[in-house]
Amino acid sequence: MELHGAKVLITGGTSGIGRKTVDLLAKENANVIVVARDQHKLDRLWAEGAIAGAYCCDLADPQAVVLLAEKLAVDHPDLQVLINNAGLQHNVGFDEDASTPQTIREELNTNLLAPLLLIRVLLPTLVKQTQAAIVNVTTGLALVPKTSSAVYCGTKGGLRIFTKALQNQLEGTSIRAIEILPPVVDTPMTAGRGTNKMAPDKVANEIVHAIKGKRDEVFVGKTKLLHWVSRLSPGMARRIMKRLG
Repeated sequence: MELHGAKVLITGGTSGIGRKTVDLLAKENANVIVVARDQHKLDRLWAEGAIAGAYCCDLADPQAVVLLAEKLAVDHPDLQVLINNAGLQHNVGFDEDASTPQTIREELNTNLLAPLLLIRVLLPTLVKQTQAAIVNVTTGLALVPKTSSAVYCGTKGGLRIFTKALQNQLEGTSIRAIEILPPVVDTPMTAGRGTNKMAPDKVANEIVHAIKGKRDEVFVGKTKLLHWVSRLSPGMARRIMKRLG
């Protein structure tokens, strides 16, 4: 797919993987629309002049997400690419006091419900384009979960299965559904956790290459190895991930 002049919407585009993806898309001369929950960061990004639009929205609020998507459909009838990149992870045990109905709801809504709502409302717009793409950023934890962050793993696993079903449903249309599965990435969300984390610009590069190319499932970095281990020996893969906590 040619990105020059294409209208691209990305969630979580003010930091981490999303911010680096915005930079790469700008280099491709795409018209980038960014959705994020921090208005100050959006304002700074807009002031840099690298994006064509900025929308502030808390993706944990389903009603706000639907209203946003409806506005986007009106404001950008030429939208070609939707990148569901925003994510939220509470790195706590499910039985810990820090795990509450509110934190569970926040993760479910941000990581799973928001992408589904955006896709559903924007699907009629995307299908009108000659070429279009939906990119869902999941994680290697959608293949094999780690012990902590059970809700996060569950939401990403759900988004992975949804993406596969969506790929089946979109066969014969102008829309490609693409899944990106990165390993642990050095972003604000993973601050203070893990070592040897992948630089976000490398994941951003994979996202852009996937849109321009033909692959609809992209295992990034160490996730490639985890994918093969999980296929050859699911028990071994589970034991490995269990030790990581």
